[in-house]
Amino acid sequence: MARKDDILRSFLTHELLESKYDIKKEELPSSIREALNSDKSIIKAIALIVEGLDGSTQVTDSVLRNQVTQFLNEAL
Repeated sequence: MARKDDILRSFLTHELLESKYDIKKEELPSSIREALNSDKSIIKAIALIVEGLDGSTQVTDSVLRNQVTQFLNEAL
């Protein structure tokens, strides 16, 4: 599994997704490609954020986690 897939998976298993969006863990995509094709807008949005990492910008996991967490909090 690629690093971006691992990052995506860590966000998709956040308890807010299950509680607020009624998304079950067994329904979660396992890759960025699958998430970008999701019919769930929150999953697609998170995938777009993670996919947007181009490697040339030094974004640490903690910075990315903060960005996605902020997005999730605002989306609620």
